[in-house]
Amino acid sequence: MEKKLLLTKEAANILRVSEEYLRSLIRDKRIAAYKEGRRGGYRIPAQEIDRYIRRRYKGI
Repeated sequence: MEKKLLLTKEAANILRVSEEYLRSLIRDKRIAAYKEGRRGGYRIPAQEIDRYIRRRYKGI
């Protein structure tokens, strides 16, 4: 099974948040991601975005 990885900008657009807010979610370990290279951006598995949305809106 192929796992889709999203760039920070792509994931932020899906969540409709700023890239900086998304980075803070990653730093706070609320969304799992990894950093590509020394100066590269984060790579976020698409399933992590789905998990975050489900956790966030579970009670609605």
